[in-house]
Parts: sequence; C-alpha cells; structure tokens
Amino acid sequence: MTQYTTLKLTKLETIAHINLQWSDPSQLNAVCLSELIVLMNDLEDDETCQLIIFWGLNTQQSQIAIPPAFDDCSKWEKVLRRLEGFAGASIAAIDGYCTRFYFQLALACDYRVSTARSLFQMPEVKEGYLPGMGVFRLAKYTGIGVARRLLFTGAQFSVEEAIALGIVDLACETTALEQTIEEVQQALMPIHPQVLQNTRRLLNESFATSYEDAIGHYLAVQDLCLSQLSDRT
Repeated sequence: MTQYTTLKLTKLETIAHINLQWSDPSQLNAVCLSELIVLMNDLEDDETCQLIIFWGLNTQQSQIAIPPAFDDCSKWEKVLRRLEGFAGASIAAIDGYCTRFYFQLALACDYRVSTARSLFQMPEVKEGYLPGMGVFRLAKYTGIGVARRLLFTGAQFSVEEAIALGIVDLACETTALEQTIEEVQQALMPIHPQVLQNTRRLLNESFATSYEDAIGHYLAVQDLCLSQLSDRT
C-alpha cells in the first residue's frame, strides 16, 4: 500500500476512508497534489472500492491564503474530475470551517454531511482569483443568482443555509458525525459502480444536453445494465 504524508488512507472492505492531513489547507502545494493523484490511481485500480469518504474537511479561519500556481489549478481540477467520474460513490464529512480547496473538494463529492457548527465560504473572488471550477459546480446546486451572491461577497454561511441551498445533504451534531456517516453508507448500499457512474454522468449532462442527445446515452447504458442483471440471475 502507498505510504502517504498528507493524508491517511484506511480501507475497510469496499469503503476507502481518506483523512486529509494538510498542514495548510488554504494552500495547494505540490506534495498534496501529487499524493492526491497517486490516491486516485490507487482507488481506480482497486476494483473492490465502491465508496470513498473524505474526513477532515475543516480549517482555521485565521489562515491567510496564497493564490495557487496556474499549473496546479489544472492538476487540481483533473483530480476533482477523476473523483466525479469514479465508479462508486463519494461522501464529504465536514466538521468546522469549510473553505477554499476543502469546499471545492466537497462540491465534487456525491454527498455532503456536515456538523451543526460548520461554516462555509468561498472568499477567492474578493481576493482577486477564482475558486477553481467551484464557480461551475456551486451554481448547479444553488442557481446562478445565489452563486453570484456567495461568490461576489465571499460571505460566510451556516449549515442551515447550506442545506436550504442544496449544498449540504444532511447535518448532525459533532458527536454524531461518525454514526451519521454510517447511516448514509447504509442508505447508499448496495452500490452498483457502473450504474452509479452513468447515473451521475446523465445527471451532470442534464443541464446542458438536449433530450434527443441524452436518450441515446441512456438507452446504451440501460442495455448494458439490464444485460448484466440478466447474467446474474
């Protein structure tokens, strides 16, 4: 198993628990990026992995961000796209102040569980640069008007508002986070990786693809899924 220094990977049967341990989550450094790339390689190669859970998505409000290098922006987005294309589900466990790269990562996950004490913020626009493709993802959850307000003002917002906007799926007390994640795991099971992967793809494409174009993909995937079900029975 790969030895990581900026994260801890624990594999329990079909579930990969990723505990992020970045020394400064307000910055995107070369070590974090390289280890995330290796992590995605490992997870994609592991045919038994059906669910990824990210822990430790919180930082300190006092940290001063350093804008990322341009080349790192591209590498970071490739990692998030691989996560979004993963043949399995992903959950972000948020407990505290979720901002910058942690917020961007959470938006790329399928499901977000947050504690009641958590706060959210995307301050990058007010600092003079973009919050990655969080601009693209945030608007899909909130609508353009709300995304414009959150991005242009860089305002903090609570768990209650995040739930109302569709950004957070479920909230709980800090002491109940592990139990709540376990309940979400059970709700997602059983996971059929190819079915889930293609369902996610159809959902993402629904914002920009015509019905006529989408139905061809749907029928191709449905034929594959039904054939596999028939083979198992």
